[in-house]
Amino acid sequence: MNNIEEEYVPEYKNFVDWLSVIDCEDMSEVNIKIITPKEMRNFNKLYKNEDKVSDILAFPNAISFNNGKNILGDIVMCANKINNDSNTYNKKNIERWAHLTIHSTLHLLGYDHNNDKNRNIMESKEIDILKKFNIFNPYEI
Repeated sequence: MNNIEEEYVPEYKNFVDWLSVIDCEDMSEVNIKIITPKEMRNFNKLYKNEDKVSDILAFPNAISFNNGKNILGDIVMCANKINNDSNTYNKKNIERWAHLTIHSTLHLLGYDHNNDKNRNIMESKEIDILKKFNIFNPYEI
């Protein structure tokens, strides 16, 4: 879902391409909503008790469905923050969006970066997936 008109947002096809190379169950779905900084601040206040604007938040789905679909969860992405950070980190917008889409989807699949071991595993997975799109290590600034 994208109601943002004044910011760069990749095309729907880009999201489909990025998500299609992530190893997960067949018939898996991810809901992505593109939001404003104000909306992101509200999400952070409500769900993380933080008064800030972040680039993404991922909400894993805790419910299993028996209709053949596996809904991994929901992702909210703040277009303004992502695009501004692209400039800050000297990255192309499309590459930053690809990275964060993959990063947040891996969170939905249970990956995290809460310690060095987990961070290394998750970052390696992200780097390997991004190489398929000729996007190289997003952690090199």
